[in-house]
Amino acid sequence: REVHDRFQDSVRIVLGDGGDALFWLDNWLPAGPIKEFAPALFQAVRPMRRKRTVRDALLDHTWVRDIGGGLSAAALAEYASLWDMLLDVQLDHSTPDRFVWKWSASGVFSCASAYASMFDGTAPLIGAKEIWKTSAPPKVRFFMWLLLHGRLWTAHRRWRHGLQPAATCVLCEQEDESQEHLFVACAITRELWFRILSWAGAQQLAPPPGGSTGVIVWWMDTRLRVPSSRRGAFDSLVLLVSWEVWKERNRRTFDGNCLNLSQLLQRIKDEGEEWIGAGFSKLAAMFVET
Repeated sequence: REVHDRFQDSVRIVLGDGGDALFWLDNWLPAGPIKEFAPALFQAVRPMRRKRTVRDALLDHTWVRDIGGGLSAAALAEYASLWDMLLDVQLDHSTPDRFVWKWSASGVFSCASAYASMFDGTAPLIGAKEIWKTSAPPKVRFFMWLLLHGRLWTAHRRWRHGLQPAATCVLCEQEDESQEHLFVACAITRELWFRILSWAGAQQLAPPPGGSTGVIVWWMDTRLRVPSSRRGAFDSLVLLVSWEVWKERNRRTFDGNCLNLSQLLQRIKDEGEEWIGAGFSKLAAMFVET
C-alpha cells in the first residue's frame, strides 16, 4: 500500500463541510473507507472519480454517477448497504473536516503514539512486539498489525456487516472465512504451511488440524520451538506466507482468478527471494528448498 493506505486505519475524519474528506478513499464513515468495506463496488468506480470529495459526492447523489459498467451481485449488495449508510450523513457547512489520529488524546499524530498504538489496551497485544521487530517490508508488517487488531475484511466480517450473502472461505470452500480459519485452520493453508516448512526440514512446526486459535497465537507458540538462531527467519516466513495467503484470497474474491497449490508455492518462493534480495536476509535461514 501507499503511505495514505497504510495509515488510514488509524486516522478517522470528523465530517464538517465535506470539502477535504475523499468520498471513496478516506475513513469518514463508521464502517471505514468505502474502498475497504465495498471493494467490489469500488472497482466499478472510474479511476478519475476516485478522489471526489464527500461534499461533491453527496451533492445530488453525484457519487452514483462515478460508478460505471454493469455491477456484479456483490457490488449491488455493497451499493445498497452504502446507500443506507449515507441516509444518516449530514454535513455542517460552517466547519471544515477534521482529521483525527485515533491513538492520541489530542487527536494529533506523533511517533510515540504510533508506537503505542501497537499496544492498544491495558496490556500489550500478543505478537505486537514481534511484528514490529520482524524483518519484512513495512507494508507487510502493517498488514500483520491489521490482522492482529482483527481489522481485515474477511468474508466472515463482510457477511456480518451485510456486505455479502455468505461467509464461505474461498480457498477451501468448506468453512466460514474468519481470520482464525483463513491463515492456519483452512485445509489449503495448512497444506501450504506443511510444504513450505518442509523446505527447511521443519514440517513438524506446521499448524495441526483442527486448530482455531489463529495465526498470531500459533506463531507465538511455535516460534518458541524454533532455535534462537533461526527464530528471526521463522518470524519473517510467517509474515511472508500470511501476506501471500491474503493476496491469493483477494485474487479469488475480487478478480475471479486463482493459483493452484503448486503455483502458489512458487509465488511464495519467488516473493521470498525478492525479500532476501531487498535486504530482508534473515528469511534465508529457513527459506531454503530441499
